[in-house]
Amino acid sequence: MTLVCPTKIKSGDQVGIVAPAGPIEPVSLKKGLRVIRQMGFEPVLGCHIWERQRFLAGTDEQRAKDLMNMFQDPEIKAIFCARGGYGVNRLLPLLKPRIIRKNPKIVVF
Repeated sequence: MTLVCPTKIKSGDQVGIVAPAGPIEPVSLKKGLRVIRQMGFEPVLGCHIWERQRFLAGTDEQRAKDLMNMFQDPEIKAIFCARGGYGVNRLLPLLKPRIIRKNPKIVVF
């Protein structure tokens, strides 16, 4: 396999915001979105970013769907994770490597 590199992101690009692990507090997310906008990017929230399932930000399926939706959306140029944590590892079996490879994007954890 050859190495696949994502394109460079630039000011004005839309970046996806997902919560692939634990839930994010609204105040923290608001601060983070402000920083992302100051960097020149336009944040787009994942559909399930406000979900809660025990100590996680929604079910494994919901969190994986948000991540995969961001990879498949041609308008999204990079993906920022609102926070990391243990729950990310649980998504690995639910991700679609071929889709990710066809749509390489910078992912910021």
